[in-house]
Amino acid sequence: MKQKIIFLLLVCISTLNRAQNNDSLIAELKKNISDTSKLKILSDLCWNYCASDLEKANNFALIQLELAQKISNQKYIAQANNDLGIIFLKKSKFNKALEYNKIALAIRLKLKSDLDVASSHSKISYCYHEMGNYLNSLDAALKALSIYVRLKNKIYEAYTLNNICSINCNLKNYTNLRKYAQQSYTIAIQFKDKRGEAIALNYFAAACNGEGKFDEAIKKQTLALKLFQEIGDSSAMSAAYNNIGLFYHLNSNYKEAIPNFILAINIAEKTHDINSEALDNNNIANTYLNLKEYTLCEKHLKKAQQLSSLQSLTDLLKMVYKSFGDLYSKTNRGEKAIQYFNRFTQLQDSLYSIETSKQFSEMNVKYETEKKENENKILLNENELKTMQLSKSFIIQLSLIIGIIMICVVFYLLNMRSKLKHRQFLDAELLKQQTLRSKAVIEAEEKERIRIARELHDGIGQQLSAAKLNLSGLQDSIKTNKPEEIIMIQNALDLLDESVKEVRAVSHNMVPNSLIKSGLVSAVREFISKISSSGNLKINLEIVGLNNRLENTVENILFRVLQEAVNNIIKHSKATEVSIQFIKHERELTILIEDNGVGFVLTEKLNEAEGIGLKNIQSRVAFLNGEVIFDSFPGKGTTLTIEVPL
Repeated sequence: MKQKIIFLLLVCISTLNRAQNNDSLIAELKKNISDTSKLKILSDLCWNYCASDLEKANNFALIQLELAQKISNQKYIAQANNDLGIIFLKKSKFNKALEYNKIALAIRLKLKSDLDVASSHSKISYCYHEMGNYLNSLDAALKALSIYVRLKNKIYEAYTLNNICSINCNLKNYTNLRKYAQQSYTIAIQFKDKRGEAIALNYFAAACNGEGKFDEAIKKQTLALKLFQEIGDSSAMSAAYNNIGLFYHLNSNYKEAIPNFILAINIAEKTHDINSEALDNNNIANTYLNLKEYTLCEKHLKKAQQLSSLQSLTDLLKMVYKSFGDLYSKTNRGEKAIQYFNRFTQLQDSLYSIETSKQFSEMNVKYETEKKENENKILLNENELKTMQLSKSFIIQLSLIIGIIMICVVFYLLNMRSKLKHRQFLDAELLKQQTLRSKAVIEAEEKERIRIARELHDGIGQQLSAAKLNLSGLQDSIKTNKPEEIIMIQNALDLLDESVKEVRAVSHNMVPNSLIKSGLVSAVREFISKISSSGNLKINLEIVGLNNRLENTVENILFRVLQEAVNNIIKHSKATEVSIQFIKHERELTILIEDNGVGFVLTEKLNEAEGIGLKNIQSRVAFLNGEVIFDSFPGKGTTLTIEVPL
């Protein structure tokens, strides 16, 4: 599971005071004004519509770009690309947003507009962050920060510090996270910035969570949520609800976690925040996994995988693969579990390679060097002090410390990778042992059925037949004229005859001769024929492609599953008609059983005592590495789909 980290998108200072009415701007645009004035109005219209109608905003941005290119106005060519980048950011299309922001940055560097350059760096950092590329995100954020520090712009410095907090949180560097959060919080309090204060509290909560201080984390996050609600920031509210749900989950309070995750998902869907929606679905899926609500877990994981793949969210996709592996491991679907664990391992290796650790260390050294150089320039200009130089011994000590840290990081990553592979091996062995135990139980059950059937047929059945013959022989030799005695003798003979038939029927039901001699198809037809002969239940049977016999164990299990399903229909469904289909494909067998009965609620039925039959069906099909899908609603009948690999 993962905490949702708020990353702040900074825009250039020229966009902060755009409050003029759209109608008046459009009217102004129609007047005979200069092209430069038109460009400013088009940019303002684009910015205003970004909050309400992205398609209109996109149209004004394209018109702005066309006019700016026509008159070769570099400032507004950059601004138009910047505006298009913001639009695609809001659409969560980060590759396209990155492309436009890089174009804007290249032009602004040539124009030497510091605030605009810093704004572009911030948006580029945001794009990389949402794509899971934290190294490039950190590089862009540090470039923006160095400009704001040099210009002594505390507000923008605070926001950029928060973005660096976000990256440190994803990299699990909680010491730096707490340090930068404190710096941001101090600036927010100084300028009475509620949003900045709330975001800093959000990162304090993240640091507390990482350090295992869950009660303090919930307290900080709840304070942040209240501030986000006061300022009406929906995206931040979604993040806060997700984080509170996560903290409850980590405290094993899963019932409290679920409603918070649902609130986060609902807000993300309304605001079209695909990244947040993907993360929220993964987190709630893990909570449902702990509650053993496997159907709901799989539903949310599939949604999270779809959204993560759509946006190329590599880091989140890695977590989704791990969650799928855990789900299929717990539900005895070994092949799928191993498949997803392998996908997780491949992404884990690529994201935590030694080269990545080396680049991250070099980037931090680069930032510290640039920061020191900027501080020296400021001191030189303002105070005319001599340039400060690090002594040779200090450089050597710093190099040694950095080297030791890098070695520790490498050993830690290698150790984590070894533990992960060992865990996968243990999980695979556990699945293997569970499969062997299940096979032994089912085989023992079938042997016991055969033994009991033979005992009934060859033992008790023969004895009853012999008793009937002896009693028939005595009937002729017993001389009696009393009608009641004659009736008693005849009743005894009839009871023995019925008992012989009943024993034969029971033994045949336990181990049908047709199943042993002719296979599954014949046994199914005979079983359906006996039930249909009563006239109370109409059964339509269709068998496609099943021309050859299957392995004995497979046939036995599938026949027992069919018996269980039909008996459940007879006992509980009140159905008048049943449709049964056996369809053999190239690599799997599909069984469809559909009735027109009263239906049921699956979760309720599985929790009741009478749900044992459904659980038996699930466990038997799971032994064959198959899948069972129940589709039922009260009053609308039931459809049972069974898919078994061949």
